Amino acid sequence: MNTENRQCQNCRKDFVIESDDFSFYEKMKVPPPTWCPNCRFQQRLLFRNERNYYRRDCDFCKQQIIATYPASVPFPVYCVKCWWSDNWDAYSYGRDFDFSRPFFEQFHELMNVAPVIAIMNDDSIASVNSGYTYDWFYSKNCYGDVCGWYSENVLYSYHIEYGKDIIDSMHIRESELIYECSICFKVSKCAYCVNCRECQECYISYDLQGCLNCTMCVGLRNKQYCILNKQYTKEEYFKKLKELNLADRVSLEKHIAEFKEFILKNPRRYAYVLKSVNSTGNFIINCKNAKQTYFGEGIENSVSNIIVSDVKEVHDCNMTGQAELCYNCNVADHGYMNSFNSFCFKSRYVEYSHLSPLAEKCFGSASLKKGSYSILNKKYSKEDYEELRTKIIEHMHKGGEYGKFFPYALSPFAYNETAAQEWFPLTQEAAVAQGYRWKEQEGRNYQITKKAAELPTTIEKVGDDILQDVIECSHNGKCNEVCTTAFRITMAELQLHRKLNMPLPQLCPNCRHYSRTKNRGSLLLHHRQCNCVGEKSSNELYTNLTSHYHKEAPCNNTFETPFSSDAPEIVYCEQCYNAEVA
Repeated sequence: MNTENRQCQNCRKDFVIESDDFSFYEKMKVPPPTWCPNCRFQQRLLFRNERNYYRRDCDFCKQQIIATYPASVPFPVYCVKCWWSDNWDAYSYGRDFDFSRPFFEQFHELMNVAPVIAIMNDDSIASVNSGYTYDWFYSKNCYGDVCGWYSENVLYSYHIEYGKDIIDSMHIRESELIYECSICFKVSKCAYCVNCRECQECYISYDLQGCLNCTMCVGLRNKQYCILNKQYTKEEYFKKLKELNLADRVSLEKHIAEFKEFILKNPRRYAYVLKSVNSTGNFIINCKNAKQTYFGEGIENSVSNIIVSDVKEVHDCNMTGQAELCYNCNVADHGYMNSFNSFCFKSRYVEYSHLSPLAEKCFGSASLKKGSYSILNKKYSKEDYEELRTKIIEHMHKGGEYGKFFPYALSPFAYNETAAQEWFPLTQEAAVAQGYRWKEQEGRNYQITKKAAELPTTIEKVGDDILQDVIECSHNGKCNEVCTTAFRITMAELQLHRKLNMPLPQLCPNCRHYSRTKNRGSLLLHHRQCNCVGEKSSNELYTNLTSHYHKEAPCNNTFETPFSSDAPEIVYCEQCYNAEVA
């Protein structure tokens, strides 16, 4: 089929379905989407409560636990160990399908009785001392983290792979001893760095590669002893670094603000699509035919994915690795031929299911671990399963249900409890106007013992008695960032701050995380032209260091970029950018 322009039935914005996309839908035997990629992503996020935790009892062992569900939900909530155990039978909740009623209505009823895992992780199973994490696996001594695996001593961070000794960072891979870094790969002993690779002991920098001992720099390659992109001798560098006094919060914040001005006077690459062929998006590497993809690696023939790695022919999936032929899923790791699922990892031929890992040939399953040939948690023979599945899909087609992800009515969470609030923030008024629920902040039963402004400006002035304080967040709930209004410092956090010689934060972990999300950029791509107009950038703030292929004439290269035409950043095409940083 030819490429088609369509209007999203949710946000009413235009989106494109490419000819190759139609081939994928035919292979998956699903209808083409009626919602745009971002609305589909937002809908999947409505089933992820990553940051709002509650104290309650496990409905199986009766022990007090931390859960992403309050005690008021209608379904049973089991602690991690109980849920993963074989001590209960998900098939006991099975029921027949009623062709006189919609599928989603019946599935919602099943969801309201099937036990759910209190918080999605594998603590005490494959992880150690990592119970206060979400979508987090195979790790040790991790706390307050979301979306990661194979990590150790990681605190308050998001999307960390193979990391160690990390605080307040996001989108990090194979790195250690870092603080407040975003989108970095193989970095060590770094702080406040964004989009840096294979660097050591660098601070407040952007887009460095192969650098050592560089501070407040942008776009450098294989450099050492640089500040604000100026070369120093070793002795001069450390003398100047001492003068910057980054260990003091007041001085640190001053230089961060200075660097934000400096970086706007330097060109940025149109998007970070590295070692990739025929691919669009941002922060992707080693990809082939990956379109509208963000934070991914090793992706082939896939479209509209966010935080994915090593996947092939996967469309509209998030937080997923090592999957093939999966469509519109929330966490489809190690999956094959799956569609419209949430947390059904290591599964095959599973559709419209929730919390059903290690399953095969299941349709409409809820909390059915290792299930097979099951529909609404009822077991069938292979022949009866295939026959009933076909009839249910026909029934869903007639009712306009098939091809759509779970409707929001099935989510137990208010909008501001979900990850959708992070990626697509709404005010309470806007959320309610769009039909979402909103959860008012509950009263806190703690007593503030220290104001954020009272914290010492350097870590060397902080004693162990800080561990007893309840510190007021500087935002004090007056923001739209799931503020907890107060926070405490843990021993592991204090030790890492001392090791990195970084001052303690004044914001709660959630507000710190929301602040970092600004480094991710937009999920929308804009078609625009290179800002290089010869010897300078079009706004004349940057003078090129070398002659480019187009010489004194403006560059005619166009591209797809997350930077809109009115963005303040200087955006160069790959050729012009490489000429400046190589």
